[in-house]
Amino acid sequence: MDDVVSARQKWWSFAVERPNFRRLWCAQSISVFGSQITLIAFPLIAISLLHASVSEVGILSALERAPFLVFGLVAGVLVDRWRPRTVLIVTDWIRAVLLGLIPVAAFSDALTIEWLFFIAFAVGSCTVFFDIAYQSVLTSLVEPGDLLTANRWLETSRSVAEMSGPGVAAGLLKVVSVPVSIAVDALSFVFSALFVHSTRPTEPVPRAPRDSSLWSDFKAGLRFVRETGFLRWNAVIGATWNLLYQALLAVFFVYLARELRLSAANIAIVVLAGSVGAVLGVLVMGTVNRWCGLGRGIVLSMCSAGAGGILLVAADGSSLLAIVVVASGFMLINASQPLFNVNVISIRQMITPDHLMGRTTAAIRFLVWGTLPVGALVGGFLGEAFGTRSTIAVLGGGYLIPALMTMISPLRRIRDISDVGIEKSKQTASKEC
Repeated sequence: MDDVVSARQKWWSFAVERPNFRRLWCAQSISVFGSQITLIAFPLIAISLLHASVSEVGILSALERAPFLVFGLVAGVLVDRWRPRTVLIVTDWIRAVLLGLIPVAAFSDALTIEWLFFIAFAVGSCTVFFDIAYQSVLTSLVEPGDLLTANRWLETSRSVAEMSGPGVAAGLLKVVSVPVSIAVDALSFVFSALFVHSTRPTEPVPRAPRDSSLWSDFKAGLRFVRETGFLRWNAVIGATWNLLYQALLAVFFVYLARELRLSAANIAIVVLAGSVGAVLGVLVMGTVNRWCGLGRGIVLSMCSAGAGGILLVAADGSSLLAIVVVASGFMLINASQPLFNVNVISIRQMITPDHLMGRTTAAIRFLVWGTLPVGALVGGFLGEAFGTRSTIAVLGGGYLIPALMTMISPLRRIRDISDVGIEKSKQTASKEC
């Protein structure tokens, strides 16, 4: 018990003792909260002020996410050629200015759906660069042995933002109008930029070979992922989990409403349980890693998702027991994500050379997030062809696949972050690039 209390005290004091990291964490947290408000405020302003059609709202939502696929890999190449801290500051200021234009245009009756499309895509593009660059900045702010704790802080703020962000946005919209809420969102990015500006990372000077092209740099990032066993397994397991999760979401609410006949209030309880699970996954991560080690913690995270998938299938009817079972299953699935992410991201940052950090991060995210639209299509097709219960059964059982992958992968053998073999990996990467 004393060891657990001491570990928690050490975690809480980590940011206090590292002002540079604390400022980056504040900037990242504000940025994530701002993005959550934007996701809700954009469609609302399109509906309430511009009287947008259903298809136009759908296009707007797609444009917010499209940059992750359009610019994901290119952004990684460019971040490696630029100073990541500068990328964070510039993208924050661009988002602040673009979002600030919306209330100005709205109050002067100059806002159109086309302008909102453009701003949504531009803000999403800046978010892509910000998300990739802050991981590169992180490695220059903390020691390699502290990456696990640092990423736990960052994942905590992300999980809390995703859980509470929609509620904060809804509360804000009850107090002020939609254009004013977007103005508040713009101001959040100003504060984020100021926090980043106050950091003093020891960034290496960006370097690119004289004969290096964007295409060759792009291939170097993918090659490093392909030829590094840990990264290859990271990409495959993460992509499989995301495909299953997005396919699940495509039919999940229809399954709850029509198959289990849950009321809107009970569906909200299930969704809340999933959000709580994401936060709990972060909170128990330290204890799980101390008891099991990083590798077995990764295995346990995917086994948690497998158990959650089985519980979703086991639920039947709208009784209290069925609600508890399906809520527990959704909680376990969502808890697995941060437990997996914090560990693999920390190890990835340890084994990736500084000059490949942006490209490697972008390549992993492209491969992992590229399955999201595929999963949505697969889930919708299966639900239409075979019904929601059969689809949930297939997808729930499918979560056993990433669990089995972790059991046979080299990830399971990593006990501590010092076991990764940093120097060997970096020397290999230098020869390859």
